[in-house]
Amino acid sequence: MELYINPSGGFAGDMFAAALISAGADEERVSAAMQTAAEKLGKASVKHVRTADGSSRMLIRVEHHHGHLSVHKAAHLLEHLMADLEVEPVYAAFGFRMLKALAEAEKIAHETHDFDMEHHHHHDHHHDHHHAHAHAHAHDHDHEHAEWMKDLPEAWLHEAQDILIDIVGAVCGLQALGLAPQAKLLAPVAYGGGSISFSHGSMKVPAPATAVMIQNNRLPVTAGPIDIELFTPTGAAALSALGVGEVVQLPQGRVRSRGYSRGTKDLPIPPLEVVLL
Repeated sequence: MELYINPSGGFAGDMFAAALISAGADEERVSAAMQTAAEKLGKASVKHVRTADGSSRMLIRVEHHHGHLSVHKAAHLLEHLMADLEVEPVYAAFGFRMLKALAEAEKIAHETHDFDMEHHHHHDHHHDHHHAHAHAHAHDHDHEHAEWMKDLPEAWLHEAQDILIDIVGAVCGLQALGLAPQAKLLAPVAYGGGSISFSHGSMKVPAPATAVMIQNNRLPVTAGPIDIELFTPTGAAALSALGVGEVVQLPQGRVRSRGYSRGTKDLPIPPLEVVLL
């Protein structure tokens, strides 16, 4: 079975998990796994709902026990989550590829943009927008998780739930469907437009870390169709880890399943679509 993605209305980590549920992944199992990840961070609620047009949506709320989390701690939590949720090695490796893509992009973004901060400051309370991400750096291979964690610099995550919860949702959704953790795009990713405000000021969409992943991993993108952020760092990390390349046409063949999802807002754009062939 092959996975094809149509992100003409954008792409975010929570939307990917919701689309996999819509395509047939066990709703209770994936939601419960995401709830488990969220509860590592604080009092949490993860619910899967249907939108007016029949798409899936994840409603995620977390009240942090602690406002900030180190990248080291996030990586260790992910290791424990993979074990507790009995994630198969191929999917665990995919999850760590997501975290690594995000961490490396955030490191480059902070080196490239003058955020008026020291790179090794131990209290970077940075917060891009509602999908915050890791400021870290990594060197090792996918299967050497412990070794990779040793190389992570001290950095802090402000809203780490996006990283951990979205990774767990993607990993468990793919595993539930028995899909290999790779995909092809049926359209360029719409990244939206306008600007986002965060602790360092205002930046144009796409966010710096998203822009790094677009460039480094050659993710096909297009501006619009509306002036709001549609392609988030966790979404870019997922597509980077899935190894998407150039846009393709859907091959002839029997479609096994389709799934549709939306982000937290009802916007006048197409839902995210996943096609299983």
